[in-house]
Amino acid sequence: MVFRPPQLRRGWQLVIGLPLSALVLLPTLFAVWLVWTPQVVELSIDEGWLQVRTAPAPISRHHSFDLATVISVEETRLGRGRRTAGTALPGYCVGNFSYDGLGSVWQATDCSRDVLVLRRSDDKPVVLTPPDRERFRAAVAAGRGYDERQPPPDAGKGWSFVKLITLLAPLAGLVVPVVFLVAPGRLRYRVISGGLEIMTMLGTRRFATAGCTARHHQPRVGLRLWGTGAPGYYTGTFRVDGSNTKLYTTSVEEGVLVEGPGVRVFVNPENEAAFLHAMHTFGGATG
Repeated sequence: MVFRPPQLRRGWQLVIGLPLSALVLLPTLFAVWLVWTPQVVELSIDEGWLQVRTAPAPISRHHSFDLATVISVEETRLGRGRRTAGTALPGYCVGNFSYDGLGSVWQATDCSRDVLVLRRSDDKPVVLTPPDRERFRAAVAAGRGYDERQPPPDAGKGWSFVKLITLLAPLAGLVVPVVFLVAPGRLRYRVISGGLEIMTMLGTRRFATAGCTARHHQPRVGLRLWGTGAPGYYTGTFRVDGSNTKLYTTSVEEGVLVEGPGVRVFVNPENEAAFLHAMHTFGGATG
């Protein structure tokens, strides 16, 4: 005999579940986009201006620098530094940084230590890692004649592993909508000869109930020890009435407590009277 628990009204599941789902899924999708989308640094020099385009659309940025303000172009090895505002991914360091001995800079580099520093008379230095540095320096002096994209970096196996992990993040994010919108409707209680089977999204649990008691109960639910505790769906081990108890319910207000040697399970069948009758008749439980 199969019984189902009462369901939380669909409106509340949507009101609570949809915003939480978006709150979890959107950041994980953004993380996937951030680490998988190729990062771009393009340098061009023409008509006395240095143009730097960084990052892919829709957050691409264009920065223009008047070469008339450039005092010098120097090969430098960066010391210890920190990012103050911007992006620092493997092989892609763009934004405002600060370095010992150099101070505050704006940079668009492949994150290497050996860089070109353009010192300017009107603002902070610009730090770059152009692929052809000699041609770049000649173009700065001439004010034209350079257009090149920084090659994609070899970020290493560690970063490749991080990228693969981010692909799993949206799957974890799907847990929230499943718990709120799908799992409560899958919860079922089946009374069998000498036992109780409980069906959840993750499978079926079986409990031997011969010699147990089954009675109406209003629990005092405390700490969740393991499992899921969301409005309309409680599964796992909780502290109930001061004892570890398996909960498989859509509500913790009232229901049926099945208790015996090695068994303490709380459920909330919609038709409680019929469930208790089945437990006493087929499940081997007493009142």
